[in-house]
Amino acid sequence: MTRASGAAYRRIAEVLRARIAEGTYPAGGRLPGEHELSREFAVARDTVRHALRVLQDEGLFRVVTGLGRFVLPVPADNVGPTYERIAADLRALIENGSLPVGSLLPSESRICERYGVARFTVRRALEQLEAAGLVECVHGRGRFVLPRRP
Repeated sequence: MTRASGAAYRRIAEVLRARIAEGTYPAGGRLPGEHELSREFAVARDTVRHALRVLQDEGLFRVVTGLGRFVLPVPADNVGPTYERIAADLRALIENGSLPVGSLLPSESRICERYGVARFTVRRALEQLEAAGLVECVHGRGRFVLPRRP
């Protein structure tokens, strides 16, 4: 898989996850087919299939052979990793000491891979942590955990 197709499947998964969460594709509804999605996102069907596998692994839909993919009911707070959830996960690692003061946070690309999201989503999560004074970005080196403010 090329770097571009890797980013594309994550972006597609993120868009579809959001559509499910906001009800564009409601519980019980049928997801668009691979061909339709490949046209919409201007990617190969294999890229769409990869995105759909990610969502299927998350339990967002079920496959009915010969009929398609149908969205499963999922609690709103359980639909995929949004930037808020990623920020909350990282915050918890900082607060419980798993990421101690001065330690380097995982790279944006590693976080993207772990959560199956686009870089934009990870950056929003990291911006929240920076705004809260938990981490600092050092250009060219990464983001580091800051000491707690009194």
